[in-house]
Order: sequence, then structure tokens, then C-alpha cells
Amino acid sequence: MMPVGTTLSRWTMSYFGAALSYLLLAECLLAAGIWTPSLGIGEPGALAIVHAVTLGWLLLLMIGSLLQFAPVLTGRDRPTGRFDPVAFAGMAAGPALLMLGFHLIGIGSAAAGPVMVAASVTISISIAAVSLSLSALLWRGRRVHAASLIVLVGIGCLLVTTAFGVLFALTISGQTEEPALVAYGAEAVAFHASFGLGGWMTFAAIGVSYKLLPMFLLSNDMRKAQLIRRSSTLAVLILSAAAIAAAVAPDVARALFLSAAVLFAAIVAAYLLEIYGTYRTRRRPVLELNTLGSLPAFMMLGLSVVLLALSLFLHAETPVVSAIVYLFVFGWLTGFGLAQLLKIVPFLTWIEAFGPLLGRRPTPKLGELINGRRAGVWLGLFYFSVVGAALALWLGSDTGFRIFAAVQTASTFALIGELVLARTLANVPPRLKSAPFHKPALLLAANHRGNANGSVS
Repeated sequence: MMPVGTTLSRWTMSYFGAALSYLLLAECLLAAGIWTPSLGIGEPGALAIVHAVTLGWLLLLMIGSLLQFAPVLTGRDRPTGRFDPVAFAGMAAGPALLMLGFHLIGIGSAAAGPVMVAASVTISISIAAVSLSLSALLWRGRRVHAASLIVLVGIGCLLVTTAFGVLFALTISGQTEEPALVAYGAEAVAFHASFGLGGWMTFAAIGVSYKLLPMFLLSNDMRKAQLIRRSSTLAVLILSAAAIAAAVAPDVARALFLSAAVLFAAIVAAYLLEIYGTYRTRRRPVLELNTLGSLPAFMMLGLSVVLLALSLFLHAETPVVSAIVYLFVFGWLTGFGLAQLLKIVPFLTWIEAFGPLLGRRPTPKLGELINGRRAGVWLGLFYFSVVGAALALWLGSDTGFRIFAAVQTASTFALIGELVLARTLANVPPRLKSAPFHKPALLLAANHRGNANGSVS
């Protein structure tokens, strides 16, 4: 576990707060019927929701996690700088600007072009700045844990995804009408999604989990990090070759794309087998909320990747692919993220609030910061609603989709409430919060060494 006195990232809670806000916003829009299965996925409203989830929720969640746990993965501190608040502001504002741009495109406003350019610049600069800082840290600590290089592969995919995003923003908004760029952009949507969801989010999540899951399960380190790193690098290279070939040889590009998809499925299979072994050999007899709540996410990862690979070879229709991607994004990535937040937020809060007091006065157990039984019900309801919404997508049922989206929204709102209660120490008895004690701020860590309270003498 992270020792008392561990460096706390000042901005991690801010990233988590902004990320959860975007997730809730996207789900509210789905529940309100801004997009339904009967509408095209290329509609401006659909694109706004997609990017609220991918840029607003998943990107901010992962960056916030890496700011805290990349130092744990590498055994090195990340230097903080005066530009950290600026980078966070750009990362938080960029998705909102992009959503506004899509809305303006939908109503035919002349302001759409400048807003999309502003969004692209804001997002690109912010991502580049944070990626540079994290990449330097992970590279310096690459010999400490092999999973550092897996996360680096993911960050490389993030930069490629961003480049594709800028291209799409310029072509969709009409800022460029170069026929070759417009034609390529229309063909490259699959690469944009693959680099983002498969390359960036999945490889980064795998890399971080190689450190966190054995730590939380009290298990031995997972041993296949080098295999996963080499395989993921190869998959990204094949996908990159496919993206280049798409401009000149579409048939070659499709063959390479399918090859990358098969390799990605094999990587996921190897990862899930190692996850199974890690759970089986754990020394913690009873699973905690985050590790138990991650099991459905792992199952949906395996299921969605197999179904997606089959859909590519069988030329499945759009509703089928949309349902599978929904299961991947919300069942795997979002479910895993929410499950881990139910551990990470109380964990970091405990370190900040009670770490300096350990051994000097009674302190609560970590599990007392969150109502695990109640949070487990909300998380189970979330997974249930995700599966229901994916089935409704598959069947093309607008009403069914909106019903399940509403349930998903309500369960997410409840989970956010549990995280706020944990962060504000609302579940901790008052006698354990007596002076000398200062409650942590909701969205900022008070310092960088897990000692927010100063002297306790």
C-alpha cells in the first residue's frame, strides 16, 4: 500500500470531480432523449454526448488517476509546476467547448467553426502538456515496473487520437474543404475510436491496474507486463500502418485493421487470464467493494471485445456495433473506473486526513469512510442498466434505451453522492474528527506529502 506521507497529487480530486460531472451530464442527455437508437451516430447531438464521455469523463478520470499513481508505479515524484492549474482548466473546459461546437453545427451557426478551432487548440495544448509531464516521469521510472511502458504506449495512442480529433473538428465544422482531407476524415473514424478507446484508455487502464490490483488484493505482482507491453506496441504499430494505408490502399488498410483487432483481442485474453490468477492467489480473503465491483467490468471487457471482433469480420450493422461499443465504454471502462473510485477516493482522503494522526490518536478504518453495502447496490444497479441499455440499442428500442439510461443516470448520481460523503468524512463518527483535525477540501489535496493537518502536538 501507499505509505503514510506518500505524495498526494493536489489536482487529482479536481480531475475526478470534473470527470464525474461530464459523465452525469452525458447520461442526463441520453435519458432526456437527445440521442436515441433511431437517430444516426453522426448527428451533432450524438457526437456531443460521445465526446462528453470520452474526453470529459474517461480522459479526465485517467489523467487524474495517473497524476496520483504514476509516481507510485515508477517510485519517483512528479515535479509540480505553475502550469498545473492551467492544464487542468484547459482539460476541463475543452470538452465543454467541443460540445458547444457540435451544438452550433447542429443549428447551422456561423460561430461553429471558430468554436471548434478554439476547442481543438485548448484540448490539444492541454493534452500535450500533461502527456509530456507524465511521459517523462514514466520513462525515467520504466525499470521500476514494466507496466510503466504499457501506460506510455497508451499515452502515445492518446496523442494520435488527439491529432485525428483535430482533423475531424476542422472538417466537420467546414474550416477546411480540402477534398483529400475530407475524404480521409470520413474513412478514419474507426481509427480515431480505436486509438482512443482501445489504445489510450484500455492500455492505460491495464498498465495502472498492474500496480493497483495486486496492491489492493494483497496478491503477488502480475508477471506478464512485458508480454502485454510488446504485444500492445505491435498492435499500435499495425493500427498505425492501417491508418496510413487507408489514404492510398483501402483493402490493405482493412486487412491490417482486422489484424490489429485480432491481436487486441489476444492481448485482452492474456490480461484477463492474469487477472483471474491474481484474484485466485490473493491473500485478502474477502473481496473489497472495488475489487468485487470490478469483476463485472472485466467480464464485459472480454464479452465486448469478442463480440466486436466478430462484428468486424461479419460486417455487422450499425445498431449491433453501437450496442457492443456501449457495453465496452460503459460496462468496461466506466464500470471499472467507478468501482476503483469507490476505493481511491476514500483511500486518498484517509491518507490526507488521518495519516498524520496515525499512532497519536484513534483513527477510523478505511472502510468506515464509505458505506460499502449501499454503494455496492448502486454499482450493481449501474451494471444492470448498462446491459439493459446495450440490449435496447441492439434491438433499436428508443423507449427501452431511455428507461435504462435514466436508471443508469440515477445510479451514477447515487455513486457520486457516496463519493462526496466519503470525501467529506460524513460517515466518520464525530469523536474521530475532533481537534487537532482539519477536514480535507472537496476538490483539492491540501499539500503534497499526505500531511494536511500540520503538527498534531
